[in-house]
Amino acid sequence: MAKNPHYLSQMAHIELLSTNLEETTRFYTDIVGMDLTGSDENSVYLRAWGDYFHHTLKITKSDKKGLAQVGWRADSAEALEECVQHLASIGAGIGWVEADLGRGKAYRFKSPDGHTHEVFWEVVWLREKGDKKSIYTDRYSSNRRLGANPRRFDHITYLVAKFQYGKEKAFWQGMGLKNPDEIRINDEIPPVGGLWTIGNLSHDIAVFSDPNLQQGEGVLNHICYNVDSREEVLLALDWFTEKGYTSVWGAPTRHKADEGFFFYIMEPHTGILLEIYACARLIFAPDHGPDIHYLKDNPNDAWGLSNPFAEMDKGKVGGLSKPVDI
Repeated sequence: MAKNPHYLSQMAHIELLSTNLEETTRFYTDIVGMDLTGSDENSVYLRAWGDYFHHTLKITKSDKKGLAQVGWRADSAEALEECVQHLASIGAGIGWVEADLGRGKAYRFKSPDGHTHEVFWEVVWLREKGDKKSIYTDRYSSNRRLGANPRRFDHITYLVAKFQYGKEKAFWQGMGLKNPDEIRINDEIPPVGGLWTIGNLSHDIAVFSDPNLQQGEGVLNHICYNVDSREEVLLALDWFTEKGYTSVWGAPTRHKADEGFFFYIMEPHTGILLEIYACARLIFAPDHGPDIHYLKDNPNDAWGLSNPFAEMDKGKVGGLSKPVDI
């Protein structure tokens, strides 16, 4: 039987650092509407109602904001060992760490511009009981219509230094990810960003160069949770507005690069944007793409309501008025 040409099966979770763990937890439970599935003295673990693993978001108390690490599940136990060998062979490996709540032992590594990741195989599949139990056997938690009501973890986007995207592209190609969309300034110079997917999502991870960052200063820009429809995106923004939060770039709009309908909210104690998102295209063909987008056409916003790439050119990291996690 043919073997999958990649080491990973999915992005399983993201860990963020918060300078106010209590308030960040309140944001993600009371406002966003996620379930708290575990905690210890330093961290909390959460997931959306449609997620299957123990958690998709871990938040850890810290004296700084930003990304702790990105968690990936391997394609199999054998794929984990092969992935570790590959990462060690290219000098990206950091080493093994012990099991954590919700997952077994993991191997830590760094992508080229310094973002920390971990890969593992053993996970906890959490099927809720009691008032969180669903009548649907294939739902591991019921849809209780809480807060913004995200259904599942979708993707992340991080930024790398100017001229560093080529290294990231080679790295994720080596990990076996597909590249359905690529961002260029023009065809005479190397690309400055792209979307990367393991399976059928438009992307598991997006990577973009930011001219305001120096090598090794790469930052996480946003994490994304998916809802079922554009109407639910609008209802979610209405809810955030009622609770005093403002969409970072105004009205909901649509990405040109993957067709997702979206808005962003800033969680201040992590400094990381939360994207609520629906209706992006899916990718099934293993040899699809990349489809080419140009910065002059604003690949972030098909409707022309905002252009974070233009704001980056004005000296704003990630197109924001302040750096998000540096």
